Amino acid sequence: MEFDTVSSSAVRSFVCIGIPEEHRKRLARWIDSRRRESREVRWVDARAIHITLKFCKEITPAAISILTDNLEHIESPGPFSISLGGIGGFPNLIRPKVIWAGISGDTDRLEVLRKQVENAAYRAGIQKETRPYSPHVTLGRRAASDPLPRAVLSAMHDDPLVQDVWTVEEIILMKSLLTPTGPHYTPLGFFKI
Repeated sequence: MEFDTVSSSAVRSFVCIGIPEEHRKRLARWIDSRRRESREVRWVDARAIHITLKFCKEITPAAISILTDNLEHIESPGPFSISLGGIGGFPNLIRPKVIWAGISGDTDRLEVLRKQVENAAYRAGIQKETRPYSPHVTLGRRAASDPLPRAVLSAMHDDPLVQDVWTVEEIILMKSLLTPTGPHYTPLGFFKI
């Protein structure tokens, strides 16, 4: 386990699963194609894509220290296999504010891990999430509330996002710094599961 020292001010952070490099490259190609088709969506940088298990918001260095210790001692479900595939949107894909890729595979063990992370965060003084967990990877965001153009929807259906299975073996505690050019993520700790 590696840990990066933080300043005395609060740190925006989250716990996530990283995406393997080969999957990231495929996601980048898929996103680049969508970027050419639709300027109204702010497509994410594929280097920043991850599966969020727990968004911790702004927390103190003391809470980070406790969370780190808690994550080192979670009851792990052990490594498990998942993949990305299928496109959806929040609240829906017709008028999405967020466009996402779904998660398939051993989602039962993913949920066990997510609950363990949620409990570890709660024991560190971080408020529990009240919304149901919907495992996904955010691909893009948009401010518009009108329907996506038909051509954009058709292109996403004609070029389905399908990824190979990979094995999840660790989770990451990540620092998030919001900048005008987008968020910058810095790992604070890696935890084997």
